[in-house]
Amino acid sequence: MPERRRSSETRSVSLNGEKLGYTLKRSNARRTLALTINASGLSVSAPWRLPLTEVERFIAHKADWVRAKLDAAKPVPAPVIDWRDGMLLPYLGGQLHLCLLPQGGMAAVTGQQLGLPVKTGASVQAAVLAWYRHVALIHFQARLRLFLPLLRRSPSNLLVSNARTRWGSCTRAGVVRLNWRLVQAADPQIDYVLAHELAHLAHLDHSPAFWREVARLYPDFAAARSVLHEHGQHYHRF
Repeated sequence: MPERRRSSETRSVSLNGEKLGYTLKRSNARRTLALTINASGLSVSAPWRLPLTEVERFIAHKADWVRAKLDAAKPVPAPVIDWRDGMLLPYLGGQLHLCLLPQGGMAAVTGQQLGLPVKTGASVQAAVLAWYRHVALIHFQARLRLFLPLLRRSPSNLLVSNARTRWGSCTRAGVVRLNWRLVQAADPQIDYVLAHELAHLAHLDHSPAFWREVARLYPDFAAARSVLHEHGQHYHRF
């Protein structure tokens, strides 16, 4: 059996007049070229003896794809939010104007305004996010009650989560968690995520039977899922 040979080096190639750095990885076990792109940049895996001209010709042929993938892999800077009186807060598919109140009293939504008591010198951001988490659980519980008559098995608990990459989860023990950021979305999107997690009470996979259960619980799930996929990234700015 031949000895395994590998190498790795940093190189650059000109794409449309612009210099692009990449990592070239060679192996005598490879028979084809492959491109990999992540936040670290472009990596090219190549057969051991393939001429460099062939490698760079391949990169040039995939130039549009490489540029698109590199742009998509760039980290998106966190938005700068001005936490202040009068700011707009997404809520249930609409927006609320934040009205800061002196310490004491209760937070309340009146029309398109959220009155929120905040201690002098306290963080407006912390107060707003605490309010979101509080109202999210109350609203999610109300939406869950609409589904209960349809369920063959009820969840053992409903909690809010602070996940950065998931809208919801369901454990084998029947604990359902929904991301509090969903309270920024309209009810159809919330109901889709809730139906998705409730369907896991019957099927812990994503089999055809699972999706039939989602459709049984919430027939319009596909439209709501599409909207969530389109706008969901905006809910993660908080």
